[in-house]
Formats: sequence, structure tokens, C-alpha cells
Amino acid sequence: MPAKKTGQAKEAPATKTKTVSKSLAITMIAGFTFMLLFVYGTAGFLLFQYFRENPGSAPAVAESPSQGTESSFDSMISLDENESGDVPPAESEEVPLLAQPPMQMTAAYLRLEEPLEKSMEQIASLKKSVVLLEAGESQGSGVVISGQGHVITNFHVIEDSPYLVKATLDADTGVAGQWELMLLGYDRSKDLALLQFKRTRDISLQPIPLGSIDTVSAGQRIVTIGSPRGLMNTVSDGIVSGIRQFDNTSYLQISAPISPGNSGGALLNMKGELLGLTTFKVTESENLNFAISADEVKALIDANPHWVNP
Repeated sequence: MPAKKTGQAKEAPATKTKTVSKSLAITMIAGFTFMLLFVYGTAGFLLFQYFRENPGSAPAVAESPSQGTESSFDSMISLDENESGDVPPAESEEVPLLAQPPMQMTAAYLRLEEPLEKSMEQIASLKKSVVLLEAGESQGSGVVISGQGHVITNFHVIEDSPYLVKATLDADTGVAGQWELMLLGYDRSKDLALLQFKRTRDISLQPIPLGSIDTVSAGQRIVTIGSPRGLMNTVSDGIVSGIRQFDNTSYLQISAPISPGNSGGALLNMKGELLGLTTFKVTESENLNFAISADEVKALIDANPHWVNP
């Protein structure tokens, strides 16, 4: 009997130990789970607060049309298409630098759609847009044809010193002033040169619009303005005697008198449009005077846009 009591006393501690081990394992698992939930919950809460206070730091959404590299490119395309009137631009406070439309090309000459006829006095007042040119020992005339200060003349007027050209222009005060010009381009075969005032800040420019030879007919009344023999802004009138072609170049034959110094001067119709530049006369003849057509001027400038927009 004492032996049995001793055996039963030995079995009790083993059962108690198993119970304690199971409770400890459950407690540890629960604690570890709670710790994970606490860590992830805290991290999630902190991230939520961060993005709430810093919305710009939030990740980009693929469907958003206002974020990301692709959307900036799409905005640039839209602006380009809108210039042709196809797609309106999206409303935006700021336009990205790359989406800025190209700079407007500078117009080297002025054109009018439906000019009205003027009186002789009004035509004569356009002398403010005709300049006296000096290049070395050579002297002639030139015509202001744009608000940016572009001046067209015959190349032979400036040929002696094409990069040291000075222009004398009537000011609004009635006092003539002298300004320097820069050469933009020329065509020796057409005897044409395009120049521009180096500065126009102190000049009141009144450009003369270009006309077309298509509107010219024989017998039409015309006016010339130039500086024959250095007599600045001499005004003469006459008629168109004919339309001629020399060396694939269009000329207007006129009855208005011209002399050395008239070269590069204005030939105008009664609407105040430039029909051509008085260029040469046939010597030992009466009233065989010629002006190169303004169509040749327009074609030359259009064929050489780099002269004006380098």
C-alpha cells in the first residue's frame, strides 16, 4: 500500500506542467498577434495622417489626366492641335514650358485686304515711309514695309558698302533724323535687298503695304516718291505705260520721271499700296522708266524666311 501512494504522488506534477505550458503558448501567440496588429495599425494611421497633410506626396493615379509624364505630353499635343482649330485646350492655371506655342513669326511686309482709294495729298503723305539711303559714296531710296522696321531697296543702291548703310527719315516733328540699318539679305540677280533699322524705339514707323501686279493695268495712275539727286521725298505722278518681263523678272513701265537717287524708291497706286521699286531708266530716251514689281519683293522674302526669322 505505501508503494501505490508513492506512485500516485508522482503523476500530479506532470499534469500541472502540461497545463501551464499550454496556457503560456496561448498567451504568447495572443501577445504576438496583438503586437503585429498594433504595429501595422500604427503604421497605417501614421501614413494616413502624412498623406492627408501632404496631398502632393500621394502616388500618381494612372487614370488622372493632369499628372505624370504622359499627361504633360498630351497637353502639348492638344495645344498644338488647337492652333489649327481642331481641339480646344484644357483649362489650366499654368501651361508647362514645353507646351508653350511657338513664337509668332515676324512679318517682313504689310498687306491690306481691301484698301480704299486716297487723294493725292494722302498719297504724298506716305513720304514719311520712304527713306534716303547712303552706303559709301552711293545714294538712293528705300521703302519701309513693316512695323518692325524692314526696308526694301535695290541692291545696287547699297552695293558699295552693304554693311554700313544709313537711312534718313522724316520725323513727326518735321526734322529728318539718321539711323543705321543692318543688311538681312539680298538677291543680286533681282537687284533687291532687305534691310532693317537696328533700333526703332525713337522712330514712328508707318509701313507701306504691298500691292500686286495682278491689279495693275496700262493707263492706271501712279505716284512715285524718292530722293532724286539727293532731293529727299520728291513726289511725282504719271501712269503705267506697260507691264514688262526682263530676265524672268516683272517690271512696270511708267511715265513718271525718275533720276539717279530714285532707285529703290516707292511706286504707289492711288490706294497707297506699293506696286514696285523705281529701279532704272533707259538713257537717251524719253520717259522709259521702270520699276521692279512688288510681287518680286514678296516672292523673294517668302522664299527666304531665315532673313527675317533667323
